[in-house]
Amino acid sequence: GVPEHGYAWYRFRFSLSPAARTRPLAFTCSQIRDVDEAFLDGMRVGGTGAFPPAYDKGTLQARLYELPATITSAAGPHVLAIRVYNAGPRGGGLTAAPYLDSLSGAFWRRTMFEAPLALVAAAIFSLGLFALFVFLRDRRQREFLLFFLLTAGVAAYFVSWLSLWSRLGVSLSFIFRADVALAFALSMLFALFFHHFFVLTLPKWMRFVLALQFAGMLIACVLPRVDDLYRVLPLCYATVIASGIRVVAVLVRKVRRRAPYAVTVLVGFGFIFVATLREMAQDFGLIPSGGRTEYMGAAFLVFSVLFLSVVADRMARLRVAAATDPLTGLPNRTGLFDRIALELARSRRSNRAVALAVLDLDRFKDFNDRFGHLVGDRLLIAMGERLSESVRATDLAVRFGGEEFVLLLPEISRDEAVRCCERIREAVEHMRVSGAEGGTTVSIGLAVHEPGSGPTPSAGALLRVADAALYRAKAQGRDRVSVAEGPIPVDLLRPASGESVPSGAL
Repeated sequence: GVPEHGYAWYRFRFSLSPAARTRPLAFTCSQIRDVDEAFLDGMRVGGTGAFPPAYDKGTLQARLYELPATITSAAGPHVLAIRVYNAGPRGGGLTAAPYLDSLSGAFWRRTMFEAPLALVAAAIFSLGLFALFVFLRDRRQREFLLFFLLTAGVAAYFVSWLSLWSRLGVSLSFIFRADVALAFALSMLFALFFHHFFVLTLPKWMRFVLALQFAGMLIACVLPRVDDLYRVLPLCYATVIASGIRVVAVLVRKVRRRAPYAVTVLVGFGFIFVATLREMAQDFGLIPSGGRTEYMGAAFLVFSVLFLSVVADRMARLRVAAATDPLTGLPNRTGLFDRIALELARSRRSNRAVALAVLDLDRFKDFNDRFGHLVGDRLLIAMGERLSESVRATDLAVRFGGEEFVLLLPEISRDEAVRCCERIREAVEHMRVSGAEGGTTVSIGLAVHEPGSGPTPSAGALLRVADAALYRAKAQGRDRVSVAEGPIPVDLLRPASGESVPSGAL
């Protein structure tokens, strides 16, 4: 190693045969700390910057020096000298054995060595883009924006380790600053993302940790002497460990309480936390260096896949919950009009009738006032069960609102629809629930569209006809089925003002 504020020379002697000198050659140092300049037979052939005090920081960045053909065209012995300067506070020098290879072979070796890391970074960033698209569709789901920023930062961190930047002449001091700043920023972003995803309040001490991480990120960007960034790394490691312990503690509590997705997120974060601790141990020399980004990349890729699987499951559950009545378990009115329009279109093609019934529990308000709302809820639940038991798998029973239900019966004749409604009416008449001395009855309005009897109505028009039949049933004394007779009136064929028209409804 090279001590702080010092430099050292490394000299490598090699000999070229007459056959070897005809090929372009490259000298590769896979791991070298700090700035270096390379000289072949006394001629400067490469380096990352001027000798101190103006030099370029390049910790553990691979170097590939193309040896000029004007020198290597001569067979025989050659001397390659590399000068390394270390501004401190850590030791510098070569940390892996260099090797000489053909230029094409050297490029192929580096490509094959770095390709998995580049592919992992691309995969992580692609998963983040998916989260960004979800956020752009619904700006309220900010955890997806935080996840995108997190994955973009992780991908940038991994890509910064590629030797491509030294070949393109990008300042390695800038890359080193970006690595340290990203170490602070990624821990901060993950903590914010985690608390937002699980809807948690940040405790005061955690806010202090986030403030330290934000300050560390700024320091990494503005600190004049790039080598002094080593002195802020302990702060980074301490805050990362504190954040990680907080996340693990919260997830363990959620696992014990059987919170949804807690086990999956804990497993995914466990991979990241272990890989991070391993990288810290490498920096402190507790374990041999090598493979740091590979482990981190694989760990974060596993976490990203697990997280998106959790998100997909949660979104599916939310879609089901949004379309389901929580009390009765029946579908709610969310997709009713689209389903009616679909069955009307199918009726037109198959030349089979479609029926729509509107059901309303009689004197439900009086029932609630007499026995209480809790017993009234039991009655609604029982009504939902009777409907589910009385219909076919192809039918649709919906809680429309309050004590009103809608029943869609596709591919059914008028007589069959009436018999189905009568069975439901009789079942409700004999229905009893705990806490009530008696039961109730139901009035049903039924509308049947038969292809050939007239133009196909809209979904709203068919519903209004069934609703009008329900009002007739109420007016005739309740506890009965009233069937709309004849074709649907012309004034009801079009949707009412302000009514949305589902696809295929007309």
